[in-house]
Amino acid sequence: MKILALSDIHENTRLLKSLRKKLEEQGFKPEVTVIAGDITKFKGVETARKVLLQVKEYANTLILFVPGNCDSPELLRVEALADDIFNIHSRAYELGEYVFYGIGGGGMSPFYTPIEFSEEDFERFISKALQYAGKKLILITHQPILGFFDEVNGARIGSQVFAEYLNKVKPLIWITGHVHENRGWTKTGSTYIVHPGPFMRGYFAILEVRERDDVVVELESLTS
Repeated sequence: MKILALSDIHENTRLLKSLRKKLEEQGFKPEVTVIAGDITKFKGVETARKVLLQVKEYANTLILFVPGNCDSPELLRVEALADDIFNIHSRAYELGEYVFYGIGGGGMSPFYTPIEFSEEDFERFISKALQYAGKKLILITHQPILGFFDEVNGARIGSQVFAEYLNKVKPLIWITGHVHENRGWTKTGSTYIVHPGPFMRGYFAILEVRERDDVVVELESLTS
């Protein structure tokens, strides 16, 4: 399974042509593109649709996304924006032997952005993923996990609930976004945690699941 991971596009589609060129140069042909939220900058569903149609055009893959805290709350209720463009917030999408499950929105903040959830909300959403524990589960969340690529100005803003469920759900891969100041990947237990960084700044990640669930992760930049 080959995955292209993006987050925090914020309508910056001008980099998509460069993205396609770089993927072609590397010979990397993703089977699915996952987007960990913040497709727009406080815009509505139609703007999100236009952005994701452009992503699909350049990536030429199935698109699975969750809305971010800067997207419209109306987007949470939309299951599909076009053919092969699916919202997986609080729902699963099965692709062969893999199960993709998503949770959109950010945590509660002093900025009152459009989609913010409490820790109780996050627990309600992620508890549904327990039914996929033991399967080849790939989690996509906009909000980071507490302690993993979630630091802003010296403070950790990730979800405590996500940290608690990390060992309960044990996904193969967990992809996050939201925090523009961080990017990276690590492996904890059997889970690969990946924050590709904001695509609006040219950051993305490519992942390949190989035999015995070994995952190769490459953090990429279009600006270097």
